[in-house]
Amino acid sequence: MKRWEKSILFVLFALLSSGAFARSLSIQIIQNNPGQEKVWATSYLFEQNLTDYFFDAGDIVSSSPVWISDTDEKNRGALKASLQENYDGGMEVLVRVELFYNTSDSSNPEGLLLENIKKVQWKAYSVASGDQIFEGSAVPEKPDAKTNNEMGLSQFAGFVAYEINTQMRYK
Repeated sequence: MKRWEKSILFVLFALLSSGAFARSLSIQIIQNNPGQEKVWATSYLFEQNLTDYFFDAGDIVSSSPVWISDTDEKNRGALKASLQENYDGGMEVLVRVELFYNTSDSSNPEGLLLENIKKVQWKAYSVASGDQIFEGSAVPEKPDAKTNNEMGLSQFAGFVAYEINTQMRYK
């Protein structure tokens, strides 16, 4: 075998083996913002940051439409439908990330401000079995003038993605 043929085989083997550890996951944002019926830009920004994080980590990522939190019965129905949709799509893990809004004292309730997020909770499910495999939560630090903006919100979303990724690696 010639040297260049060995080089090509090595590169192909490296590419194939690197994909062996890629996970396929779907992210679904749940907007818990009582009284609101539209998806806010903050929810979309959070979704984009999480999707980018996992894609950059080498995972196969999709996202389900943002769900606006409703009754417990409807929320369970949305989970069931999302699990089926992701099963049909061949995904392994569904991560549902619930954003709890706190806009009563906000300077701009609809703005991309960190102060609008009270807390974030997530639950991950095995798509094949429907079983919950882990969960967690995070509360943003009290924002100041430098962090109460889109960048601060993106950094917090990155922290949440890191926490989810850490849990996923050990499950």
